[in-house]
Amino acid sequence: MAQFSYTAVDQANSTVRGHIQARSPKRASATLEQEGFLVVNLKKERNVKFEKINHSINRVTRLDKIFFTRHLYTLLESGIALDEAVKITAEQTDNYKFKDILLDIHKNVRSGQTLNIALRNHERYFSPFFINLVMVGEQSGKLDEVLLHLLEQQEKDYELITKVRGAMIYPSVIIAAALAIVGLMLTFVVPKIAEILTDYSVELPLATRFLIGLSEFLTNYGIVAVPLFLLLAFGSFKVWISKPRGRMQWDLVKLKLPVLKKIVTEFNLARISRAMGSLLKSGVSVDQAILMTASVTYNTHYKQSLEASVDLVRKGIPLTEILSGYPKLYPPILIRMLEVGEKTGKVDRMYEKLAIFYETSVTNTLNNLSVVIEPLLLLFIGGVVGFIAVAVLTPIWKFVETI
Repeated sequence: MAQFSYTAVDQANSTVRGHIQARSPKRASATLEQEGFLVVNLKKERNVKFEKINHSINRVTRLDKIFFTRHLYTLLESGIALDEAVKITAEQTDNYKFKDILLDIHKNVRSGQTLNIALRNHERYFSPFFINLVMVGEQSGKLDEVLLHLLEQQEKDYELITKVRGAMIYPSVIIAAALAIVGLMLTFVVPKIAEILTDYSVELPLATRFLIGLSEFLTNYGIVAVPLFLLLAFGSFKVWISKPRGRMQWDLVKLKLPVLKKIVTEFNLARISRAMGSLLKSGVSVDQAILMTASVTYNTHYKQSLEASVDLVRKGIPLTEILSGYPKLYPPILIRMLEVGEKTGKVDRMYEKLAIFYETSVTNTLNNLSVVIEPLLLLFIGGVVGFIAVAVLTPIWKFVETI
């Protein structure tokens, strides 16, 4: 039976609140009405066991954080107090894990903590960039404006990341399907052809012997060997990129691959420009803005270039002069536009224009990605199928010639 909390009016017109157990909301209402209550509100309470399972399964997603920022901004702009706004936002979310986080933030804010300090207790879910920008908003008294800038940045980031992931689905499905077909051929088709060739003692070329050996290996050990190989490969890759040197090497590879280079470069430049624009509009100094922006970049080479720029900017060197020393990371158009912004005193607007430019460019590149990748996929699939065809047909032709 489920537990329900209710608000009702009794026969003396007094408001009564309590709890009741019933199999369904209808039965709970019927029971209360039989006892003479007029039900005003009836809610099913959270199951403790289910809540523990939910906590282990649920995770705080980007959408949850966008939901929080949007609702908090709307409520604060409407004149609602901060602690009450956080509480209302917590009540609106369906993610139990995130609800508990927001309720804890509400409790801390209500007890006198600032919002940024309350958020720091949950740094696993809120980035340093988010927390520091909230702190700037609280110190300047413009928290609602800062939340609007954060909301714009979060929504654009989510849009870009979603498009990148969506663009990767098509080639991934094609490659997976091709490998599955090849695996089925090696497991079921090649062994039968190998039996025929062996029975007639046909001399097998190297390619055919390799194909038959691979087929026998997959038939005998494939069920264990393939998953184990994939697990080891994935685990080794994760361990490699978890180390600073490995991460730098992988990020460098992404910046050099022909198709991926343009996407990675423009994606990082879009995030950097969007973050810098939001920070400068919020009143953050240039050096602090650079330091905070470094935390939102995915590529370690961009991160290091920004971190190295901070001390030089504090010494009075223009940021455009520093970034021009990284021609492979920052293209001339970005440097020129920022130079114009520095001369006119409108750097924040230039960053916004750059963000829009690179976001549009990434979107167009991703939309055309299938056109670029299709020839490469066809070459890959054609090469695999061609190798199997040659390996299978060559000994058959030799056998026919001997008849």
